[in-house]
Amino acid sequence: MIFSRHPKLLSDAELSAWLISLIERKAPESDFLDYKESISINTQKEKMELCKDVTSFANENGGALIYGVPETVQNGIPMPKDISECGIEFPSDSIINIENILLDVIAPPLPELFIKVISIDGTPSKSVLLIYHPGSWNKPHMVEGYKQGRYYRRGNFRSILMNEKQIEEAYLKRKASSELARTFFENTNFREPPEKVTFLRAIACPHYSLYRREEMAEKSFKNWLDSNPPGGRRGDWVPFIDGWCFRGYPEGNFYGKQYEIRFFHNGAICLDIDLSTEINDELLKLTWVEDYVFAELFLPYSAKVLEAHKISGPVSFKFNLFNAKGLSAKFKSGSWYSDPTIGPTPIETDFISFIEDSSVNELNLFQSNLLKRLIDRFSSAFGLWRNSILTEP
Repeated sequence: MIFSRHPKLLSDAELSAWLISLIERKAPESDFLDYKESISINTQKEKMELCKDVTSFANENGGALIYGVPETVQNGIPMPKDISECGIEFPSDSIINIENILLDVIAPPLPELFIKVISIDGTPSKSVLLIYHPGSWNKPHMVEGYKQGRYYRRGNFRSILMNEKQIEEAYLKRKASSELARTFFENTNFREPPEKVTFLRAIACPHYSLYRREEMAEKSFKNWLDSNPPGGRRGDWVPFIDGWCFRGYPEGNFYGKQYEIRFFHNGAICLDIDLSTEINDELLKLTWVEDYVFAELFLPYSAKVLEAHKISGPVSFKFNLFNAKGLSAKFKSGSWYSDPTIGPTPIETDFISFIEDSSVNELNLFQSNLLKRLIDRFSSAFGLWRNSILTEP
């Protein structure tokens, strides 16, 4: 590995110092590192090379591409030239153009992509471009644009084609990982849905986690819970057979409370929240769901819990909307649209459910990306879609 932690957590000064040290000590290319003298994305071939190189790292154990560093070869191993020969000037729109190419050509999308222009001497004309992706929890990633449909991995200082067995193994690992969470979703004894109460159940379940039954029974763990209430809200933690339950003080129709959060022995988090206060004339305010339920309460607290208890790797989210039949929904004007002739599409079923896969890294470092995917899927059940041109006022 070339980073002890994700580069998104490093300051500009730390990234610059890391880069200068890399060049000055002549760190050789490896399975995790690739130098490029320059970058061009004007032709289809050049765009394909970019996508091949980035996915080759994501499909293995992760790595960094560094553009603006010319190479020399010693004993058959590429390494950077003197720092005086490194650094070029990158156009101001280079990052957004690269992101758009990777988004258009690679499937599934790269979930933890990091792109940064780093100055070597403090001037724009002496910079390098860092493109980093850790080993992906959602691999394999296909380079599918331009009629390609191929998978690549890192090998011999370059991207090489994955063979059929390697592709099959990657898909099997992805499926086996997610099955652990799906078993939890199906077999866990959650609270029975109250009748005639519209409420949302949001669950985050890590794929790899040790059961902490004994640890969670200790007084020190209860002290941690009391010191870290969900979203800073007031309530009480009480034990139940599979973990701890936080009952917020606000009253509502979910067993007498507005919401309840359960923290299971395997690190999973479950939020049950009464939505009836946000429903008027059968219209649900999805902006409240996005801003309050997802962005303020559920996702930040899930991130805090998983990080505090050193849980890493993939995470699956499951969302259930109960007693939804007959409801319609709306967002703030300007960013979401439905059929203008009929408005939001009424829900014709009492129960809506979907699963979205992610990772602890994405939850902590790219939470806005995850939030967008979740609310896109949740809102599509109401016949709403995102306006990609207009922005929210």
